[in-house]
Amino acid sequence: MQHMLTTGLALVTVLGVAKVVRDWLILRQVRAAMDAGSAEDRVRIGMRLAEALGGGPAAEAAGPEQPGGEVVRPRP
Repeated sequence: MQHMLTTGLALVTVLGVAKVVRDWLILRQVRAAMDAGSAEDRVRIGMRLAEALGGGPAAEAAGPEQPGGEVVRPRP
């Protein structure tokens, strides 16, 4: 039983480290593209990154976020 637990923990650790390394490599590439690109390229990259992180059209439909964290919705 303990062998299975140890194997499971080792697997979770390896997967976690792999995800951190993957994210670091992606962010390194994004930063290099931002540094090398024009202003339009930086905007385009930022929009794609925001969309990939969960922003984008769905977040815009909810309305702008206020400093207090409240979402402002237009009146019907």
